[in-house]
Amino acid sequence: MNPLELMTRRIALFLLLTAWFPHAVAGDSTAALRHAISARLLLMEDVARFKWNSKLTISDPEREGVLLERTTATAVSLGLPEDYARRVLAAQFEASRSIQSALFDRWGAAHHDVFADVPDLTAVQRPAIDRATTALLESLARARCELDRAEARAAFQATPEALADHSFAWSIATSAIFTTTPCPRRPLPTAR
Repeated sequence: MNPLELMTRRIALFLLLTAWFPHAVAGDSTAALRHAISARLLLMEDVARFKWNSKLTISDPEREGVLLERTTATAVSLGLPEDYARRVLAAQFEASRSIQSALFDRWGAAHHDVFADVPDLTAVQRPAIDRATTALLESLARARCELDRAEARAAFQATPEALADHSFAWSIATSAIFTTTPCPRRPLPTAR
């Protein structure tokens, strides 16, 4: 299977899982959030391949700043507090850069040549990342009030197997979702 077919399958699998997974774990919002964070991070290997081939830098602070503003606005529209959303999103960006940096280091040490058939960053990969980010934010909005439970924290301790080589990035991405600010609870109905 050539790399383009592999990327196409990854994107198709990602879309399938993001459409199906939250419904399959109805009532388990932390599992859906864990999956959404993982799915977004799994897209970063092909991003790194494209940047490697094109000799692009990993970080683009100007683009990331614009993206952070846009995605924070989306998060706020989903009911997430702005500061919290900004912190979580910034952590996702940092985790993504961490994966790409680790891969660049590995490929540089191995004197790796260019990769064949890497999907275009702008036309293919960024739209997939945007969808993954939206899925992550929707999952976060559903899970936010559950994240103060010990069971929820425990669910994010172990790095998913698919990201075993990137446990540091997983730690970055997940540490930001926990907050010391209590989640607003719905008021209890008053007795009549």
